[in-house]
Amino acid sequence: MKVLIVDDDRATVDVIRCTMDWERLGIAEVYEAYNISMAQEILLEQAVDIVISDIEMPQGSGLDLLAWFREKHMEGEFLLLTCHEKFSYATDAVKLHAAEYILKPFDADVMEAALKKLVLKIKEDRQIRQERQYGQWVVQNKRQLQLSFLEDVFSGKLEDGAELTDEIFSRRLDLSENEDYVLVVTKVTDIERDRVNISPELMRFFMENIHSELLCGDPVNHSVVVWQQRNHYLLVTVCPNQKLDRMQEKCEQLMEEFHRVFTATITCGICDPCRITEFYRTFLRVSSIMDTAVVYYGRCFRVGQYMDNKKMEEKLPDFATLEKLIRERKKMELLSLLKTWMSEKAAGQKMNSQTLYRLRQEMLQVVYTYLGRQGVPAQGLASDEALLAMEQKATQSMTDMIRFVNLLTEKTFAYEDKIRGSFSLVEKINQYIRENYKKSIGRTEIAAEFYLAPEYVSKLYKKETGKSLKDAISECRIEQAMLLLKRGDVRVSDVAEAVGFDNFTYFSTLFKKYTGMTPNQYKKGH
Repeated sequence: MKVLIVDDDRATVDVIRCTMDWERLGIAEVYEAYNISMAQEILLEQAVDIVISDIEMPQGSGLDLLAWFREKHMEGEFLLLTCHEKFSYATDAVKLHAAEYILKPFDADVMEAALKKLVLKIKEDRQIRQERQYGQWVVQNKRQLQLSFLEDVFSGKLEDGAELTDEIFSRRLDLSENEDYVLVVTKVTDIERDRVNISPELMRFFMENIHSELLCGDPVNHSVVVWQQRNHYLLVTVCPNQKLDRMQEKCEQLMEEFHRVFTATITCGICDPCRITEFYRTFLRVSSIMDTAVVYYGRCFRVGQYMDNKKMEEKLPDFATLEKLIRERKKMELLSLLKTWMSEKAAGQKMNSQTLYRLRQEMLQVVYTYLGRQGVPAQGLASDEALLAMEQKATQSMTDMIRFVNLLTEKTFAYEDKIRGSFSLVEKINQYIRENYKKSIGRTEIAAEFYLAPEYVSKLYKKETGKSLKDAISECRIEQAMLLLKRGDVRVSDVAEAVGFDNFTYFSTLFKKYTGMTPNQYKKGH
């Protein structure tokens, strides 16, 4: 196969050429071009299979080159490079059948995975064209037929033994209902950061590829089924029967290879050998273990060593002790206590998502109880977005639980300190009143400004100043009215409206209460 690298930055061309192991990828020749005109000359002379092109170039974009390539009906695949994290050219690229795009500066492993994907696609396309010439439709679709069969099995659509046998025979699959296989179930979570830099399709291909190559010894996937969810991937690999020690070594190598490219968390469950008729039930059991047995999160484990503990709910750490540590602000002692408690439960295989859920609710109750006894409303803490996001992940693993409690305590102490700075808060309230007295404001609007409960703000202000918020607002308005009335060239009704009163009679009554005279008397006297 032949590759053409197109980029106006010669350094980028050199890096791509020198970084990739072209021979291992099956690439025999690599050409270079530094603008579209130069690339077009090469493409007219050489049958290039893959074009790696930058999009943003001064003498014409990579999309222009791709459009020209398609107009000439040339055969080949395009891999586009862009500096934009938000790929604004995606629509045009899809219309022109671009195979893949990668962010610059590119990651060598991501580039290699993308090229592997394109080489495989080209080989499959060529094989399909050849097989069509001989009318071998079944051979042509054998890989997809087997993957479709396995997907039906793991989805529960095919369970009956006789039905399985018929499907294997009719599809001419390289599977046997009389042989044992080892299933490896993989769950990939925390994928948000990777999806910013790598397209979902390329991420899926990479995972399929390393599972097939490392666990089954074949880079062309015949045995890996993938379900792509909103926030995670789930894979099942059907491996030839072999010793579980060897399978564990392969899975650990797979996890190491995975983390060379991705930051996501990968968990692998290795099942005991089983027949095809047992695939669905085995898959359901492993999925359930992964959802509940958080002690295995981010690890490789053998399903046969898992003990399904159905004893009564484990007693949580003492509530009073937890609250005392919070009250004394002994965060490190609190975290140490929780780590020890969770480690003991994990050692006895008594740690699961339900236990973590109960612990999370216990810690929230401890904090809210503590704040309540200090007279601090928990409303502001409960609406903290970072804390809410961490709270959602807390039941995912013991590490996530510790992270959540660490953030919870930090936020609690900072929030309490902020609220307890009552004098500065009163000053801020007074400043808000001075800036907004012309508007229709009251304790509700003031409380919303500082993310506090109206009742709490009222009590705090009264306690610190000896006056109510309503009186403070009225005083501010009357003071401003007095300043305006001293001008002498304004109407009293206009002054009332200017300082936030929509009722003239009420304004006059309140003005006399504070000054001892009516607005007109005050105006004449000044």
